[in-house]
Amino acid sequence: MAVPQGRQNWLSSGIYDLIVIGGGINGAGIARDAALRGMSVALLEKNDWASGTTQAPTRLIHGGLRYLEYLEFGLVFESLQEREILLRNAPHLVHPLPFVIPIYEHSKRGVLLVNLGMIVYDMLSFNKSVPHYRWLNAQRVRQLEPGLEPHGLRGGVIYYDGQVDYPERLCLANVIAARQAGAYVRNYSEVIGFLGTDRAVEGVRVRETLSRKTYELRARLVVNAAGPWADHVTQLLNRAEPRRVFRSKGTHLVVSTFNTAPHHAIYIEAQSDHRPYFVVPWVGKYLIGTTDDPYTGDMDDVRPLEAEARYLLGEVNRVFPHAQLTTEDVEHAYAGVRALPMARGREQTTASLSRRSFIYDHETEEGLRGLVSIIGGK
Repeated sequence: MAVPQGRQNWLSSGIYDLIVIGGGINGAGIARDAALRGMSVALLEKNDWASGTTQAPTRLIHGGLRYLEYLEFGLVFESLQEREILLRNAPHLVHPLPFVIPIYEHSKRGVLLVNLGMIVYDMLSFNKSVPHYRWLNAQRVRQLEPGLEPHGLRGGVIYYDGQVDYPERLCLANVIAARQAGAYVRNYSEVIGFLGTDRAVEGVRVRETLSRKTYELRARLVVNAAGPWADHVTQLLNRAEPRRVFRSKGTHLVVSTFNTAPHHAIYIEAQSDHRPYFVVPWVGKYLIGTTDDPYTGDMDDVRPLEAEARYLLGEVNRVFPHAQLTTEDVEHAYAGVRALPMARGREQTTASLSRRSFIYDHETEEGLRGLVSIIGGK
């Protein structure tokens, strides 16, 4: 059996080309891509694969329709291209899903704005494999979704995005592909320090969380892809490091089918605060979410709150008046933390912060060679 090129590189020198910290989808994807390019790679995760933000999303592969409000055209274009790649390369994990956006008289985003947004969304996904959006009058919306509140309904649109039922499996597929390409992959292996000098990072010190054994790995470059833990990782440098991550908590609820439950995924504006949220069919259940609130608590103990559940259920009951959902109907609830890039010089709010990913080169910014941090990403 041939030894992968990356493995040959490590065997000859004992130094990895790349160490990736963080076994979520970002870290796993980076490790896979680098290993397939012939680099010697080590991927380290302190818990299990996909145990952080990756396991707690709305389980959608989407272009970020609402990011058009903030003129994030580049982000939306890139996300839509990646959606197509995943629909093509991982059809066993990612599939198309139809969405209906009902528009009411009280909606902050009215008929004209939503249609304009959908036109741009379609233009940015010119090579897509899913159908184009269609405008629906109020009667047609009611035909498709008879359970919706009819009072004040102006119309709506139907469009398609992607759904990944189990993002953990998508992440694991990347980990397995990285390993097959020669990467050294270790979960339950926490980075507890850096090797090197004040001017250069040359590797990491690792502690196995189960056996408590420690060891060292050396590399030409270390990538900090720890998501909402990224600031914690840079604190291990034992030097003054700015805060780069704004943490936003998102809570989701899982309920069984309910009276007048939707036939499509529903993307709608909350009446109480105009924040968009989803009601999504998911493996025979319904997924409701998400919240979007600043989080300053323990990153290793992120839990949904009853107040968040009541907020989401209240909004669903407004738009599906016969649902009458209560907290007793919630079969499961989960919460995760988004790692949003801090915005310098302006107000930090979860809604306004970009969902783009930023590559922070510590050598360029502060003269520290050998370390790159990945902040953000959707």
